Amino acid sequence: MYAQLENEIRKTIAFEVKGDSMNDGTRSCFEAGDRLIVKPFSIEDFRNNISNDLNSFWVIEIEQGFLFRQIVEYDNTRDVIRCHSLNVSEQYQDTFVEIENITKIGRVIESLPKAKHYSL
Repeated sequence: MYAQLENEIRKTIAFEVKGDSMNDGTRSCFEAGDRLIVKPFSIEDFRNNISNDLNSFWVIEIEQGFLFRQIVEYDNTRDVIRCHSLNVSEQYQDTFVEIENITKIGRVIESLPKAKHYSL
């Protein structure tokens, strides 16, 4: 059991949230400094399974860098996903990403809130 758990842990990656695109002010949002535990997917496994896993949160690597978004739609005829930010500001409108432009992708399986510092 321990070896199996250790093997699963090795298959995950941690990221730190930057910016406020996923912060909508609710308790279930993601704030800058939160840590994300991410399970990597091959592009082919992602493509074959995303239709059954819409509205989940993903870290997506494209040529311009990393996106952390909720995937809300997959158009298999165009092979495009619609990525949604929780922040409703006009600055963070939904974006469309062609699967062929994704270099790496992983599903967020856990989030750890940033450490809170309190004054005494």
